[in-house]
Amino acid sequence: MKRITTDNVNEMGIVGLAHNCCYIGKDGCARYRDFDIDIDARELAKELLKELAKQDVDFESDEDFDYWIGSCYGEDGIGTIHGLIAMFYQNIWAMAELRENLKRYEDLEEQGRMVVLPCKVGDTVYSDNGVFGILEYEVENIVIDKTITYLCSAYSKSIGDCPSECLDEIDQDISDFGKTVFLTREEAEAALEKRGGGE
Repeated sequence: MKRITTDNVNEMGIVGLAHNCCYIGKDGCARYRDFDIDIDARELAKELLKELAKQDVDFESDEDFDYWIGSCYGEDGIGTIHGLIAMFYQNIWAMAELRENLKRYEDLEEQGRMVVLPCKVGDTVYSDNGVFGILEYEVENIVIDKTITYLCSAYSKSIGDCPSECLDEIDQDISDFGKTVFLTREEAEAALEKRGGGE
């Protein structure tokens, strides 16, 4: 997947800026940036109030500002300049938090520490068990080294008729998904048929 987040404004085009104009600063506060400015979101909203609403409001604290701007959004809605500025401010910090979460995932992916699992514990999977054909297994465990442990469903649910050869757990690598292990019986049967092992 192509990386979306970046911190270098000089390398951003207009699309890159759209994805990165809102971010969380080192102080933990939401910030807005473009090619000319980099400003705290609260300070930007205060400047907009002065310029557009012609209102010079002095706030005692950040909490005072947040309460006031929240009341503008709630009471005035987006039909007033106060409401529009409040919505803009809300969108800045929401976009900043979303961007930071995406950035964390992209950093992990770049470092090779992001693994997308093909299934989860408790899922039912299907695998060719040789002479016994396709058997249903329940995913019992997924280990950090990318090994998935399956337990034959017949054995784990004590419903009998499970060949003794499959009573033990089987371990297979995640890379076996789509080759010898499948999420549906139909996929498993199609793969077995393709290999020439169909009935």
